[in-house]
Amino acid sequence: MTIEWKFPHNGFGQVRGVSDAGIETFTGTEIQSLAREICQNSLDATVEGSNATIKVDFEQYRIPSSDIPGYEQYVSKIQKAYNYWSKKNSEKTIKVLKKALNAIKMPTTVVLRISDFNTTGLSHPYEDSDEGWNALTKLDGGATKTGDKAGAFGIGKNAPFTNSDYRLVFYRTLNEDQETAAQGMSRFISFPEDLSNSMNTMTTGIGYYGNPEGNLPVDSISELEKLYQRSEIGTDVFVYGFNAGYEWNIDVINEVLENFLMSIHKNLLSVTVANKAINSSTLASYLSTYNVKIKNAYWYYQVLVRPETKVFKRDFYGMGTLKLSVLVDPSEKLNRKILITRSSGMKLFALGNMLRIISFSGVLEMEGKELNEFFREMETPAHDKWLPSRHSTNVPLAKEYNNELKDWIRECVQTLGEHSSDDEIEVAGLAGVLQKESDKTDQRGDDSNKESLQDTIGSITIQSRTSKTKLKGLFYGSEGNGKSKKMDTEGTIGVDGGDPTTRNLGGTRHRSKKDTHKGRVTAGGHDTVHKRYGGDINQELKNVRVIKTSRNTYRVSFILPRDIRTGHVEIVTVGENDKSNRLAIDSASELMGCTGIKKSSEGVSFSSMKGNEKVQFEIALLDNRDYAMEVNVYEHN
Repeated sequence: MTIEWKFPHNGFGQVRGVSDAGIETFTGTEIQSLAREICQNSLDATVEGSNATIKVDFEQYRIPSSDIPGYEQYVSKIQKAYNYWSKKNSEKTIKVLKKALNAIKMPTTVVLRISDFNTTGLSHPYEDSDEGWNALTKLDGGATKTGDKAGAFGIGKNAPFTNSDYRLVFYRTLNEDQETAAQGMSRFISFPEDLSNSMNTMTTGIGYYGNPEGNLPVDSISELEKLYQRSEIGTDVFVYGFNAGYEWNIDVINEVLENFLMSIHKNLLSVTVANKAINSSTLASYLSTYNVKIKNAYWYYQVLVRPETKVFKRDFYGMGTLKLSVLVDPSEKLNRKILITRSSGMKLFALGNMLRIISFSGVLEMEGKELNEFFREMETPAHDKWLPSRHSTNVPLAKEYNNELKDWIRECVQTLGEHSSDDEIEVAGLAGVLQKESDKTDQRGDDSNKESLQDTIGSITIQSRTSKTKLKGLFYGSEGNGKSKKMDTEGTIGVDGGDPTTRNLGGTRHRSKKDTHKGRVTAGGHDTVHKRYGGDINQELKNVRVIKTSRNTYRVSFILPRDIRTGHVEIVTVGENDKSNRLAIDSASELMGCTGIKKSSEGVSFSSMKGNEKVQFEIALLDNRDYAMEVNVYEHN
């Protein structure tokens, strides 16, 4: 069988330029994209039912350029392309082709080999299939991976070509059916085989080295066997003309740690880069060594190994389980982000723009094939964010689930923030402005009690100001300490009134908040008097917290002095003039320590609340403005 290069004719169709969209996608992040895409594909090729760790090796070789498979023939193809395009007006194309010619004519070249093990290999290499081998070498724009698998040999398969000076990559596999296959591929530029007859001989710009009949692979290619002989099931990728530079190994290590931290920690993946093994045993050491460049990965690892990490779990509509691990540490400058991963452990993106006053880091794991499949539908081609509009079957539901998942994450983090809200908060830049008093004392030595400035002003009188500390919440009970009862009745606002009164305006406009005035009970009055009787003694609520969890949603919590049955909670905002305004509630739901929570005309009504332990419920306001809130609890008979 003849083994040679063949660039198919384009059939008088489209002419491929040098700025291929698939390749340009990875320009600027060539080696990083290569490491990410290769490891992702290897994880997706895991053997079903196997617990064996996927192994990926990166190894570099320097060889004579003449050892490139089909070397002379491939050089002639680049020369033909240069001869054709040099007569055109594209400076970029001429520059790229000249660089490729100069590089491939050098005496030696660099080859990067990437091999995986404990995988399935590439299936159906000699058949007309849209899976396995053909998905990698011939299918363009297809989506062949399903379920929770990350890619589809789509745009990501272009990444290796961006790392070659002449866009030349060879593939080899030994699959589960014990089939072997090898083939070279060039994703380059259209050119005519005969410059004098360019229209009739114009190529597609994509060429294959192997069996020219059908552009099929062959059993083996001797030059590949000379570099490395495969005896185990798996796949090899050879990047010829590798151009990543002498620090390529450091770039690969950083990318692997950044994107596959969870995979390595869970022993799903191990990666060897130039004989340096990164696995679950050595992970901590590498994170410590490279933490300057991959600080985020370092903190995510702390989330996984620190004993104080809190874990939240939630069944997500029967599709699978959300597992959120959060580390809160006020003494550390954590990154305040949540790492979102798929079931394989691969990083998708980091969820940020969350609470700025809590020092935290977290990791979200999505467990379950159906759950991963649903959210995979929202992934961008770069696998770095979710866009609900990309969902193929149900965009409205995708938007709802996407928002709900992110809101749940924020709520979990805010719950932990309640326990650390009294800790000191470091303000960036402030340390350089305010000097610690102890530092001044050390500098002054024995004369620290002497004034350093002349007292030429005489004296200054500081006018004292009484500080009024407002209570954050009160409890009005119906018995014992805190005895107080209240009922609403008709009345009129007036200066002679002594009871809290709400003005009722005419019309049908719904008011988002209601001002509280003073008034008196009057039959037929147009306003509402909140008449208290039985005394007005009150007690302070303990540990009052009102935390905003979304645009108009808040979590309210406090501790009562005793158990109570039936009552209502009034949520008010107090201005600088001490004027109290009751906020209108749109909805309410219980979380802990209470029952029967629902919105009412007075705020939030309830059936019971427990004393001496945390009571917590959630409210939604009619608007999304920010308020400084206070909480009052009233017990009914």
